[in-house]
Amino acid sequence: MFFQNQTTLIQKKFTSIFVRNLSILTVVVLLGFCADLANADSAQTSTNVSPAKIGFKYQEIKAIAKKLNNQSAPEELEKLVEKSTYFIASFPEYKRVDEVYYRLGNALFRLERVEESIKVFEELDKKDPDARWVAPILLELGLAYDKLGKHDKADEAYNKLINHSKYGERSYAQHAKTILEQDKASRKGELPKPPGASSTPVSELVGKPAPDFLVTDLKGEELTLEKYRGQVVLLDFWATWCGPCIRELPNVKRTYEKYKDQKFQIIGISLDRSQQPLEAFIEREGLAWVHYWDKSQKITNQYGVRGIPSVFLIDGEGVIRKTNLRGHSLETAVAELVKENLAKPTDTRPKSIPATKLIKPSSTPQKTESLESLKAKMNEWVGKPAPDFEVTDLKGEELTLKKFRGQVVLLDFWATWCGPCLVEMPKVKKTYEKYKDQKFQIIGISRDNSKTPLEAYVEKEGLAWINYWDENGKLTDLYKVIGFPTTFLIDGAGVIRKASLGGSDVETAVAELVKENLAKPYLPEKTTSDSPVDNPKVDAKAKEIIDAAVAAHGGLDKLAAVKNIVIESHSFEHFPDDSVQDEGQSKTYYYTNKFRNDWYIRDSVESLIFDGDSLFQLTNGEAKPIPQERAKSFVDYFKDSIFREPIWLLAKLSQNDIPVQYLGTENVKGVPAFVLLVTQPSGKELKIFISKETRYVVQFKHSIDMGRETENAETVFEDYRDVDGIKIAYHRTTKSFEHRETLITDIKLNTEIDETLFSPKEANE
Repeated sequence: MFFQNQTTLIQKKFTSIFVRNLSILTVVVLLGFCADLANADSAQTSTNVSPAKIGFKYQEIKAIAKKLNNQSAPEELEKLVEKSTYFIASFPEYKRVDEVYYRLGNALFRLERVEESIKVFEELDKKDPDARWVAPILLELGLAYDKLGKHDKADEAYNKLINHSKYGERSYAQHAKTILEQDKASRKGELPKPPGASSTPVSELVGKPAPDFLVTDLKGEELTLEKYRGQVVLLDFWATWCGPCIRELPNVKRTYEKYKDQKFQIIGISLDRSQQPLEAFIEREGLAWVHYWDKSQKITNQYGVRGIPSVFLIDGEGVIRKTNLRGHSLETAVAELVKENLAKPTDTRPKSIPATKLIKPSSTPQKTESLESLKAKMNEWVGKPAPDFEVTDLKGEELTLKKFRGQVVLLDFWATWCGPCLVEMPKVKKTYEKYKDQKFQIIGISRDNSKTPLEAYVEKEGLAWINYWDENGKLTDLYKVIGFPTTFLIDGAGVIRKASLGGSDVETAVAELVKENLAKPYLPEKTTSDSPVDNPKVDAKAKEIIDAAVAAHGGLDKLAAVKNIVIESHSFEHFPDDSVQDEGQSKTYYYTNKFRNDWYIRDSVESLIFDGDSLFQLTNGEAKPIPQERAKSFVDYFKDSIFREPIWLLAKLSQNDIPVQYLGTENVKGVPAFVLLVTQPSGKELKIFISKETRYVVQFKHSIDMGRETENAETVFEDYRDVDGIKIAYHRTTKSFEHRETLITDIKLNTEIDETLFSPKEANE
């Protein structure tokens, strides 16, 4: 992956601008689709091979090329040459044939068949000079000529890339500029290494001392690796614009919280393009570890990092032990190394200090969180429905909150290693004994590091209530617990009445709520099995899941009251070679049946307006309508995409007048989810995935037909935020043939959006 790809804009005739904006808009408009419409032509071949088989042959070439990314196996390269040559000859008009040209030329170059590679590169450049893969082709064409010593011809290729109206500011062009600054005689047909770059491949750094550095972190403090000698350190290279990094963040946060007091530290090395969004993201997400903005890529080059996220796990002796850790393997590797490090004799050197002591509170008052402010955050839970969950307790029995509806429940987050928790334990035991027969229950959620000490303590102390080991911190994260002990007191209707951080007068609070609960008869909620479903097309299980999702997202009253939404987003497209293109920023305004999208690239703004009936292109203040017959498939898609917005979708489904079918369960990123099948306004089917743990919408799957061809689309919803009491997915990732993701930078529920935003007449004025 190359860093710092720059956004470019080509001014084309009206039709191509329209198609391009539709492509962009489908990302930003809560759409979950990212096809490149400009290149979405169907394959035209002289054969009778079906489109599916052509696509399979293309994917086969991609798979071979991907295997060869980090190795040069002559036999595999020859296979790639053979298949690519056949493909180009057989399917010259295939929509992705430019990539096949690149794969062929690159393979020939690596096989030292340089003159043949030049012919391939030049053929594609001549055939389609604006193709998606022209930038790497021009760069490698220059390298090929340099390898033959034909430096003047190489310069022509480099300059053509640098001056390209579409690709002249992307990373490939930056490499070309760097090459042109070199002495021609020194150019051997290889990409120059950045100054200070490591010559050792990342995989070969394991077992070697981690390169040290001396820089100043974001808090203005001196930062070196030596400072953390005696601790396990996770060096994490990332950026806020990097989708895979954002998706890994929950794993990193969970690992940090679990081991931060066990001689473990994280140092985040950011490749962000500027400091302000980085600092804002860190503060908003509460990333408590050490951070450094690698503006000049000094440390990045030291470690030979070529793509992010990239991590290095370093032991107490300063030796790199592992790299390329993701997901569960990250926490497992840290756990093993932390355990090994703690078993060693304590290092008494003054520089070996606990990780938590290194995270100093900011001197800026508004950034410093006192215990009082943290407690105030807990109080924000009061009056809201308690998130339900489905887990298995220590006795192997199914545990949910719903099974205790009608009882007062004390949800107690604690651990046997937590001193304040053990101090509070006599109060908890006394309260349980006093009220256990008065419709009262305690559910203990333990964050112990292992199950054995928890079970031993529960048995030794005679803790007769329900206990659950929150091994992976799922419930702790669900309730956003920020310290131990933390308790939630929940009434018979499932509403949180009290939330406390630290010690509290448990018995008094329980006594009052138990008395109140006993004074009023509890009427169980009617389920779909208790009463007939109004619409026989909506099955009972689906109705139950929808109702739970509505409650989790904020409740029907709140969702139904949302008339307008404003979203500011930042979009990135991931190309097949793992490079990332920054697509720019947008601001989109929505009603439940219309939207306006303003897309910002460089100094220009392009807009699309859908007024609920017609589609308009706004250029230079002038709105031009798109003929209805020509835009029909797009209008249908926009109606579907507005329908798919989870806030409005759940509210509509809860009315029980749209066909919904329960399909079973599937895992989404390792988490079990209910799968529902819904029919959209266009008649196309939509699969909705709702987490069994949080009841949040976590994924959509559907097909898209936007005038060219039908493609399968997938949207993953992540990082839910509370906006005016409603849960909204802050980060949304979309996938199709290529991979484009939208990082939502701001979401607002706005009741004051001006209707004239959607009026082309007003826009013209």
